[in-house]
Amino acid sequence: MMTETIEARGHTTREGVLNLSVNVGLADADVFVVIRVKPVISADAVDEHGWPLGFFDQVAGSMPDLQRAPQGQFEERLTLE
Repeated sequence: MMTETIEARGHTTREGVLNLSVNVGLADADVFVVIRVKPVISADAVDEHGWPLGFFDQVAGSMPDLQRAPQGQFEERLTLE
């Protein structure tokens, strides 16, 4: 058997347990399994551009100590004809 990627959706129990039962087609064999848990974000929890609702409200102002330095005086330039 070649390495195979299987994608599936599941639902956890109230205790946070995900129960899986996957038929891999191998009987009585040792296998290596990698599980990556990625929470599903519902379509109503994102804006029209795919950003989570309230994302920019939470990050705006996250660097309050960042201040723009004084820019000084702008030099006089010759006018173009």
